[in-house]
Amino acid sequence: MSTRTGRPEAWRSLAQRGIDTAADWSDMVAEKLHAAADPRAKLLRKRRWALRLGVFFTLSTVLWVGVTALLASWSTPVWALFIPAPIAVGAGFLATLAFLRYRWLRGEPLPPQRSRAARRLPPLGSAARQPMASLAASERGLFSLLGVMERGQLLPAGELLELRVAAEQTAATMAATATEVVSMEKAARSAPQSRAYLAPTITAYTTQLDRGARQYNEMVSAAAQLVSAANSGPMSRSPMTQRRYRDELGMATDRLTGWAQAFDELGRLKQA
Repeated sequence: MSTRTGRPEAWRSLAQRGIDTAADWSDMVAEKLHAAADPRAKLLRKRRWALRLGVFFTLSTVLWVGVTALLASWSTPVWALFIPAPIAVGAGFLATLAFLRYRWLRGEPLPPQRSRAARRLPPLGSAARQPMASLAASERGLFSLLGVMERGQLLPAGELLELRVAAEQTAATMAATATEVVSMEKAARSAPQSRAYLAPTITAYTTQLDRGARQYNEMVSAAAQLVSAANSGPMSRSPMTQRRYRDELGMATDRLTGWAQAFDELGRLKQA
């Protein structure tokens, strides 16, 4: 009887492991595609390749110049020098082009860093997946709004930096919490006898994730109101209206920062 009941459990565990592996691979591919499409990463890759090509062709030039000089010192016939000498000249020309391209690329301003919205989501069926999916959507919206506010100078540079830092700190805290939830869920599936002990902690962590996602969304909504006020009718462009939306954005940012710091400190206390 125990063998019969054990087989379905083993098959379910194997199937769940396969689903988790497939989800991890799909999320990894999505993350790679997101990184490949990032304009900032593209420009950095172009700079690296231009520098590498410049160094490669410079070394090639030095090598073939050395070969030419060596052949000349051996009293080699003049016609033999026409083999390495043009190669050295061509390599030097290509090295010059590569370094000029690198210099030009260095002069190009780096695009703003994109949101980590393609962060790997928890597997399907995890209690942490929904809050993290909501965070990813809110991150995309916030970083788009940050670009609009920066170009339109709707906020001072210090307040924009504070907003960005609060968003990144919250996202990092939520990502670490989601990882803990996934680990505990895997432990509960592997050892069913531990499920009763882990379930309250999983529920508490998931509740905090939901709260963090809601507060992050409130900050995004406040930022959207500020952008809308600056780009709509004359009444919305009044200093009083914009000041009110700035205050709401500041309060939402403070609440989000307080949540992230409090939850991070709570996690450190539990580890201690």
